Amino acid sequence: MNNQIKEKKRILLISPPFYRLMGSHFNGLNLGLSYIAAVLQQQGHEVRIYNADYLDTDSYLNQREIFQHYGAYKEALNDLNHPIWEEVSDAIKAFSPDVVGISVYTAAIKSSKNIARMIKAVNEKILVIVGGPHPTLDAEGTLQCQDFDLAIRGEGEENFLELLSGKETQSILGLSYRKGTKIIHNPDRPFIENLDSIPLPSRDLFWNNGQGLKKLDLGYILTGRGCPFCCTFCASPAIWKRKTRFRSVESVLREIEMVLKDNPTTIIYFVDDTFTLKKDRAKEICRQIIERGYNFKWKCDTRADCLDEELVKLMKWAGCICAKIGVESGSERIIKQIKKNATKEVMMRAARLIKAAGISLTVYLMAGFPGETDADLRETIEFAKELQADYYSLSVLAPYYGTEIYEEVKDKLDKEHWEYFFHQSGDMILNDGLSLAVVDEFLKLNETVSKGARI
Repeated sequence: MNNQIKEKKRILLISPPFYRLMGSHFNGLNLGLSYIAAVLQQQGHEVRIYNADYLDTDSYLNQREIFQHYGAYKEALNDLNHPIWEEVSDAIKAFSPDVVGISVYTAAIKSSKNIARMIKAVNEKILVIVGGPHPTLDAEGTLQCQDFDLAIRGEGEENFLELLSGKETQSILGLSYRKGTKIIHNPDRPFIENLDSIPLPSRDLFWNNGQGLKKLDLGYILTGRGCPFCCTFCASPAIWKRKTRFRSVESVLREIEMVLKDNPTTIIYFVDDTFTLKKDRAKEICRQIIERGYNFKWKCDTRADCLDEELVKLMKWAGCICAKIGVESGSERIIKQIKKNATKEVMMRAARLIKAAGISLTVYLMAGFPGETDADLRETIEFAKELQADYYSLSVLAPYYGTEIYEEVKDKLDKEHWEYFFHQSGDMILNDGLSLAVVDEFLKLNETVSKGARI
C-alpha cells in the first residue's frame, strides 16, 4: 500500500440512502468505505465518509413494516424532489470533492445513479467511482450509467490508490471503464493475502454536512474476508470465489482496543460471514478478550456446524450476548436444494448450545425459494418455533446477480429494476406456489417472541 500520490485530492465516499427512503435508517459502519478511507488518508488525501442512510434516532422499522412501506420506498426513490436528495446534493456542494466513491449493493443501484446524476450536475469534472457487490458482479451493466466513470471490482483498497497515483487505467487490475463506446474490463485483481497489511478502518472521518452523528454505530469489526460455502442464494461464492483470509488475532484485538477507547459502551458486532469458521481461532480471540480483561458486549454471525460446547461457553465468558445462525428453511428438501450443507438436527443442537450458555439466539429464515410450497414454508414456521429463538431475521428470496439461484430464475426477473432486489421487497415474491397468507404468517414470527428481544 505504498503508491505515491500524484497530488492531494478531496475525496468523498458515499453510502447511498436506502432504508431512509422507506422511513427507516441504517446507522451502522460501512466497513468497505472505512477501509478505503484509511488507506487514502494514510497517503495524504483529504477524505470524508458520508452515510446518507443515517438518522439521529434509535427507532427503526421491523421487517414486516418494511414490506408494508415498500410503496413509499418506490415513490421516494423516483421522486428527485424528495428532501433526501436535496440533502445529498447539499452535502456534495459543501465538501466540493475532486473524487466521489459510491458503495453500491444491488438494491442501492438506482439510489447510486441518482447521486451520480447530482454529482455531475454540481460539477461534471468530479470523478465518480463505484464499487461494492453490484459493480463487482455486473460491471458491464453498472457502467451503462454514463454518470459512473469507473467501476472497481472486488477489494478496492489497492485499485483506488493506483487510480489516484496517476497509473494508466488500462494497467489497473480489477478496474472497468469506458473507452469510446466500449466498456473495458481489466483482468481481476488477486485478493489481498495479508489482511494485516491494510490500515485499520477509519472511524473518525464520518461527515454528514455538519449534522450530529451521535447514533452512529462504530462497533462493526471484520476479522476475515470470504466464505468457503456455496449456498445457492448467496452472492459470496461469486464475489470471493469461496476463498477465505483471516486477520491475525493480535490485529483483531488491536482494533477492539481502538473501538473501546473512544466508544466504551459500544456493542461490537463481528460481521464476518462466519465468525467461528476456524473454531480454534475464535476460541483464541475469546481467551485473549478474557485474559486482557476487556469488558464489552458483542455479537456475531455464525453457522450451526461451526460451533461446539467449549466455544460457545468461551463466547459467553468473553462477553457474547447474541449469536446469529443461518437456518433459512425448516424443510429438509429445501435445505438440500439450496446447498446449505447442514441438517435440522445440527441446527437444533447449535440453538440449544447457544441458549444453554445464556446467549441470545437470532435465526435467519427465508421464504420464496424456487419450488417451495406452502407445506415447505409451514415446516419452516414450525421449525422456527421449535428453535425458540429470541429473534427471527426474516427475508424473502432476492435472486442476486451472480448467485446460482439467479441463473435458475433469471427469465422471470425484471433486470431493468435492480433496485427492487432486496429481502423485504414486494416484487421478490416470485414463487407462484406460495400463498400470501402463509408468507404473512411467516413474517409474523417475531410476534411469538418477547418485544425488545432484537439485539
